[in-house]
Amino acid sequence: MTAIGVFVATRWELDAVRRAFGTTEARVVDGIRCLVARQAQAEWWIIPMGVGPERAAATARRMLAAQPFTAVWSTGFACALGSARIGDVLIGTQVTMEDGQSTGRPVSCAQTLVDWMRQAVEAQGLSMQAGGFVTVPRVLCRAEEKREMAAQAGGIGLDMESAALGLVASEHRIPFAIVRTVSDLVDESLPLDFNLFLRPSGWAKGVVACLTHPTSLIGLNRLRVQSRIAGAQLTALYRACADRALREGFA
Repeated sequence: MTAIGVFVATRWELDAVRRAFGTTEARVVDGIRCLVARQAQAEWWIIPMGVGPERAAATARRMLAAQPFTAVWSTGFACALGSARIGDVLIGTQVTMEDGQSTGRPVSCAQTLVDWMRQAVEAQGLSMQAGGFVTVPRVLCRAEEKREMAAQAGGIGLDMESAALGLVASEHRIPFAIVRTVSDLVDESLPLDFNLFLRPSGWAKGVVACLTHPTSLIGLNRLRVQSRIAGAQLTALYRACADRALREGFA
């Protein structure tokens, strides 16, 4: 049985992946509630890891210690670091951690998985790019920050989990892949400092910011629309991967 660990940060991303499959069943592994879709000789494990590198690494270590996987995929939404459209599919070839002080060693994605994903996506006619990813420990909210990161690190996509997840996968010698869809662009600022919402004590400040800056509501609505597009494309992406796996098996 092929078991693919599909790690997502948020429930919105989890729901988008889940919609690609007919039915799923809930399973609990070391206190982590996962959804599992069965497909012929394959199981797709959809695993909520939380936002940020620390949560991603902690969840991955618990899961990989308790459940064997054939491959580990980092999935969900990403910021495009280059020219792209909302909803475009970004396939990682490697990922580095950038914490503002140092650059971590690159974590490579399994070339066989990269090629397999590209073929599955191309067969469905989805707009796609492949290249390097960058993982950061905090949300880059201003366009200036994003452009600076793009110039400094290069790559096609920005997220907060892939490098940490990839390092844990490499420790367990499990093939690793990144496949995400674009939810925001390098030249647009986010409407709020979303780092506030990553801390329990910051939620009140985040709510106050929404209420005291009415223009942020316009930006939040724009981001909601973009996230819906990214979510629909994520569902289409996983339908493409599931269809190919059913026809031809995995790489």
